[in-house]
Amino acid sequence: MKDPLYKRIELWFRRMLIKMLGTIVHRRKSTALPSKAENGKYLFIRQDRIGDVLVSTPLFRLLKLRFPNATIDVLLSKNNEFVLANNPHIRKRWIYTKKVGDTLRLIHALRKEHYDYAIDLIDNPSATSTIACLLSGARTTIGLDKENSYAYDISVPLPSRKETHIVERLAQLLTPFGISPGPDELIIEYFPSNDSRNFANQFLGNAKLKDKKLIGINISAGGNVRFWGVENFKKLIRYLENNYPAYQNLLLYNSDYSEKALEIGAHFSSVTLSPITHTFDQFAALIEKVELLITPDTSAVHLAAAFSIPSVVLYVQSNPNLRIWEPYRTPCEPVVTNVDDLTTITVEEVIKAVDHLFKRTSKLIS
Repeated sequence: MKDPLYKRIELWFRRMLIKMLGTIVHRRKSTALPSKAENGKYLFIRQDRIGDVLVSTPLFRLLKLRFPNATIDVLLSKNNEFVLANNPHIRKRWIYTKKVGDTLRLIHALRKEHYDYAIDLIDNPSATSTIACLLSGARTTIGLDKENSYAYDISVPLPSRKETHIVERLAQLLTPFGISPGPDELIIEYFPSNDSRNFANQFLGNAKLKDKKLIGINISAGGNVRFWGVENFKKLIRYLENNYPAYQNLLLYNSDYSEKALEIGAHFSSVTLSPITHTFDQFAALIEKVELLITPDTSAVHLAAAFSIPSVVLYVQSNPNLRIWEPYRTPCEPVVTNVDDLTTITVEEVIKAVDHLFKRTSKLIS
């Protein structure tokens, strides 16, 4: 399925802007280790989506472990700023909007901070992050080596997008600071608030689920091509009910999927519908309570990694040159279709993945 025409035009203009900036911008290039790293002020740029922020959290943790006196701020957007609301490593969250007046005020505020380093966390060329690097006023700009590398003083080699997990690709951005973490040091983090954890506990208590083992089934998706289908979910739940009777199935969804959730959950004694969550934090606090998660490829995948929850993940992967963003270093059974339509994944494929995950994950064996 092709992107809409307006989206393709927007992407074309962004590519042209990146090329145009490349003809007029000339940053100093360096391979030397940055100075003042121990007490430096760091601005990370991550203005895209929720999952992109979650996979970036290992960098904040490692930088603070190595340099406890460092100041870490992050430039985000309205779409994802809440992900870091409770992250103890972050001092300030800057929020980028597309409004001209807000953007001018933001640039002015960033420049007043006198950052030592601006680090672009996006591993494909972004006009927004390019401009943010250039206008941030940071002494040193750092990013992965790609088409907009002219915006960086230090360009870090970009590992293969096909062979290397996104978490490990991003971790390369720490190498200029003498930090070369192994996989066991790269830990995705998310910190639900106490209020959201109380929300989840109260719901489970009222639903008499506190002492139950839960399989979370997330039906919400990032668009129609990622909704698996009402009948598919029904068939899967019927199988889970018959073959894993010790588990209660918690149907997770947002308000856009309320009617579908009611249709799927009706007539199943093993299914409890989650409450409508009003924040991402409440959604995360519910996921934290499950022992296994079944989900389409959304931010829930990386919450599973943050909470060490085994997962079965349904992926749309139409570009074979890109690696799927499986939950990092967490037991996972990916089920992948190579067309932009999740309904092409069969119920039998998902059932096979569930069974395999139960077998390889001892804590789930009844």
